Amino acid sequence: MEDSARVRLRLIAVMSVSLFFALFGRLWYLQALQTEEFQQVATSNITRTIRTQAPRGRVFDVNGNVLVDNRLSTIVTVNRENLFLELSQERGMDSGEREAFRTEMFTQLARELSQSGQLTKVRDLERAYNDPSYTDFESIPVAHDVDEELLIFIGERPDIFPGVEVDEELVREYPYGDAAAHILGYVGSITGAELEAKETTWSEGDPNGKPYRSNDEIGKVGIERFFEDDLRGVPGTRVIEVDNRDNYVREVREPDEPRRGSDIFLTIDIDLQIALERDLASALEGARETEAEPGEPPFRAPAGAGVVMDPRDGSVLAMASYPTFDPRDFISGLSFAQKEDLDDPLAHQPLLNRAIAEIYPAASTFKPFVGIAAERFDIFGWDFVEEWNVPTSDPGFWRLKSCLIGGDNREELQAGGCIKTNAGDATMEGVDLQHSLTFSSDTYYYKLGEAFWLAPDSQFPPDGIQQVASEFGLGATTGIQISGEKAGIMPTPQLMAARNESNPEAFPRGQWNSGDSVLMAIGQGEVAVTPLQLTNAYAALANGGDLFAPNIVTLVQPPPGDPMEPVEFAPRVVRSIDIPDTIDDVILDGLLGVTLLPKLTLDRPSGTAYDAFNEPAEGGVDFDLINWPVAGKTGTAQTGNGTKFADNSMFVGWGPSGSASWGTAVEEPEFVMAVILEEAGFGSKVAAPMVAQYFDRIAQNEVPEALTQDEVDAFYGVDAITDIAVAAVEGEIEEEPLG
Repeated sequence: MEDSARVRLRLIAVMSVSLFFALFGRLWYLQALQTEEFQQVATSNITRTIRTQAPRGRVFDVNGNVLVDNRLSTIVTVNRENLFLELSQERGMDSGEREAFRTEMFTQLARELSQSGQLTKVRDLERAYNDPSYTDFESIPVAHDVDEELLIFIGERPDIFPGVEVDEELVREYPYGDAAAHILGYVGSITGAELEAKETTWSEGDPNGKPYRSNDEIGKVGIERFFEDDLRGVPGTRVIEVDNRDNYVREVREPDEPRRGSDIFLTIDIDLQIALERDLASALEGARETEAEPGEPPFRAPAGAGVVMDPRDGSVLAMASYPTFDPRDFISGLSFAQKEDLDDPLAHQPLLNRAIAEIYPAASTFKPFVGIAAERFDIFGWDFVEEWNVPTSDPGFWRLKSCLIGGDNREELQAGGCIKTNAGDATMEGVDLQHSLTFSSDTYYYKLGEAFWLAPDSQFPPDGIQQVASEFGLGATTGIQISGEKAGIMPTPQLMAARNESNPEAFPRGQWNSGDSVLMAIGQGEVAVTPLQLTNAYAALANGGDLFAPNIVTLVQPPPGDPMEPVEFAPRVVRSIDIPDTIDDVILDGLLGVTLLPKLTLDRPSGTAYDAFNEPAEGGVDFDLINWPVAGKTGTAQTGNGTKFADNSMFVGWGPSGSASWGTAVEEPEFVMAVILEEAGFGSKVAAPMVAQYFDRIAQNEVPEALTQDEVDAFYGVDAITDIAVAAVEGEIEEEPLG
């Protein structure tokens, strides 16, 4: 028994010693190893971090004019702590009563804000109020740019709106009003999805972090969106200590001041930009006032776009889309009326940047690339195709060699798709490659298109046209530094088959035939490009074959003292394109003839844009083409059902250019410009005159100096800079602003 008791005592002793050592080890671990960690936890339990707004970076044009700035705005805020103290201590409400009161208060506040012109829902106020990123001591903004009457209304009713205060914050300012709206974009309240995405872009404690909260603003489109991470500033922080009842005790450390976001410098010249927007609006307005021929669809001319670029380095100098919008409308949130206006189908999508996000048939502007493909792949001289320098007679139509319909019945052949005609069945003599561009002969290119498809695959690639057009960037995004760009379409047999296989109802045809190649050769069928793509492709023609990724931004400049380094955007060459030496000058002379060649004989027309650049009486200008030559190409694109919609009017060209053959000055091109005007008619009648007038101001050094919105308000009394063009067409003001 004694031995048994002795054993039990020893076991108890061992267990006691083991427990003692375990307890001692745990105390040592907590006190020695985790002291710092628990200190941090304890500190976080009694401190609160309050963020202060940082100004967004500014946006400048190429000459240093401020296009987007910041200004102080009067805002309405709600403070949780003040609301709680008022309702619980002053009015003695319990939690249920406080929640019911807050819901009623937000309902009335939302009603008053909406009636003042700011569309506001109760759930928007609740979402902001419950945002966990705000502490109870911060004033949470719920409405911006509030008008004075509403401020007085709220200020005179503290019993109805306890905890609701008036404050100031920075909002975006647009000195040039609605100018360059599609480029600059706008900011708006961050959505839940955007907030979730941005939470992964920074970490707590990062001194350069840019955290977001539910009521913060974020870039939605344009430069504001593409460069959001650069434009957004680093918020300032205050760290305060509170007691166990969340009452303020003291400042823990010196506050970190907010740091402004980086400035963005654009390639855009605001003088050229506003001139382009005004000319675009004016040309469309003029087209709408033109009466269509009997039986032809009216010229609705609802929309359009234009791009001006420097072909030497790919810099975008101006880019306009019509109709447009005013980014200032988004500063305080859209009103009911403004939202209805933007959503109205008759408004034709003013938020859409047609220069990069709308695709159009390339029409006859596609022809130079077909000529290059024919020479590169030796189609010229094959079978029924003459050499590029052999003049031929254009009878006004082309009968497809692959046609299976026999006989000579013209109506039957045409109904069966076996005959393709020139516009108006026009006939002409002496058509070679050069003059096919000058006169815009469709039949010349019908022939080339069919030859590519019928020639033996072992000798000639059937997709040779697509290969060359793709090298010039058509049918692909350009890589410009702005969001929302579309790729366009470059149709191929493979694409047709793949679409038919994946969705036969939407794409019932899966087999490519010669008719597809024929239509593609004149830029119709499914060929679809953006105005920016077209401008960029012609820039490569103008500079000898260098295709650039267009730049619209030159520099991202952090503020002084910021640890981030400036980012410069040099010219970006995508590829150098082989333009055959045999026809390089021929294509240039053909495109110069578009503006320079008058009608000399009955069987040969003038250049398709001759009137636009030489005949003021015909709606053109008296352009100094000898000293400032312009090479270009008109286009008239069919749009769907021709019985319902008028054609799109197109022109693309560059200058100054010139050649010895024409006896003009030979200059290095500085400007290339493309314009597409929807449902406005022939390219020679509307788009070409617009480009002629625009280039004429540049050539004469008479581009008006851009006015700020304040100057426009003072001089013209209109609400938007782009209203000047419409008012000028209607004769209400002088055509040229003072500058």
